[in-house]
Amino acid sequence: MTPRLLWFLRILIVVQSLGYAAKLVSPSSLNSFLLASMGDPFVTNLDDSVRIFLWLACLALLVIGLLNPAPASPTRRLDFSLLALLGGWSFLLAILSWVVNPGNPFHATDPYGHAARYLAPVALILLLSRKGTAWEGRIEWILRWGVAGTFLGHGLCALWLKPSFIDLIVGTLDLFLGDDPSAYASREAFALLALPVIAIQDFILVALLLLPGRRIRTVALWMAAWGFVTALSRMTAYGWDHWYDLALRACNGGIPLLLYFYWKSSAPKDKPS
Repeated sequence: MTPRLLWFLRILIVVQSLGYAAKLVSPSSLNSFLLASMGDPFVTNLDDSVRIFLWLACLALLVIGLLNPAPASPTRRLDFSLLALLGGWSFLLAILSWVVNPGNPFHATDPYGHAARYLAPVALILLLSRKGTAWEGRIEWILRWGVAGTFLGHGLCALWLKPSFIDLIVGTLDLFLGDDPSAYASREAFALLALPVIAIQDFILVALLLLPGRRIRTVALWMAAWGFVTALSRMTAYGWDHWYDLALRACNGGIPLLLYFYWKSSAPKDKPS
């Protein structure tokens, strides 16, 4: 994978982590999980400490990326450690989001619906530490499965008519068409009709992405566009102060876009898309 694509992946991870840091102005899933046993002062201080760590880790990742240290150097080991901790935080939040919301089918999708977020740092570690076409092929499939999990989780929530998804559609329509209380019922009805169609689209895209032996660049490009659109809807529906909800979903569209450019750069060796 080219140095530019490695940098793109690094930037995605940094932007995502900045989103997680900014979102910690409100309690995290870890906060909710530990609150009863540890008490409010402890879990609040824990969230604050994690937020500071995330900001510092993002800065360090950018500096290390510029330095481009040797694979076995202490600086590169620090790079890997930070990436592992960022991926671990994403994975922990996905698991705890499910655990602290028992019986909620929407949160039950988070362990795989957030897969692109926590597999991106894993992929970057492997790309920087393993060389060769065989390894790149394995890492490509890690990224494919991460995107597939994210779109599967999104599709299931859409199929089950997740209330917040309805709010995203209605809120976005309000922004572009005007906030008209008399139009809420019709816009909600549109959302209820659109979500099952969105779900079917997501499932089809997942199936096409996971076709063995195929690299369909148009599928990756459409998933990238759709991933960014759905991430942006958090701002169009809830306001620009929710930028962090867009940032922490950077990998939802960014990883399919990375796959698109990676496949495009490898086009002479691939079957036509």
